[in-house]
Amino acid sequence: MKFFQNRRKEFEKLSLPLGPELFRLAYWRMANMQDAEDVVQEAYLRGFRSFHTFQSGTNIKAWMTRILINVVNDTLKKRIRQPDVLPMDDDCDQSLEQHSASARDPEVQLIENEIRPDLLEALQKLPTDLLQPLLLRELQEMTYDEIATVLSIPTGTVMSRLFRARRLLRDRLTNKVSKHVKREVEDHEMQ
Repeated sequence: MKFFQNRRKEFEKLSLPLGPELFRLAYWRMANMQDAEDVVQEAYLRGFRSFHTFQSGTNIKAWMTRILINVVNDTLKKRIRQPDVLPMDDDCDQSLEQHSASARDPEVQLIENEIRPDLLEALQKLPTDLLQPLLLRELQEMTYDEIATVLSIPTGTVMSRLFRARRLLRDRLTNKVSKHVKREVEDHEMQ
């Protein structure tokens, strides 16, 4: 029993400070607060269950991030295989949304407000192999070597994928802005 308590305390001490970073990463991937909370919780459960495999002195951030990425990927795969379920009562869903919105943690609200919808949409359209290194670099502030470790790919591949992801993201956002400006100019000319 004492061993289990010590193991739990060590896991909590090392992993709980990573919660906000893991949540941000999960939110960017899942694009939904509830799903992000669910995958982070599942990542912590998996992490605790396999904590005996963690080598003391190694990078807990990279280890937990790898677990989170696996949970996210598993969740997204399940989502593809399962058909969408439509709610039976819209009024019930609206009251639940209002309740959960008012009960949200201030940090969660801050994260939700900092994400531009057009950026989130552009990120969601990136292929997973480009999105993962980009999020690890920009949100988790991981080094190229840490990203390579987490994703089990060479450092050169990390750099290449980051370059391609940034270029694709820039192109998509630039095209969206130019289309918006063009529409505004056309609307103004019609008046």
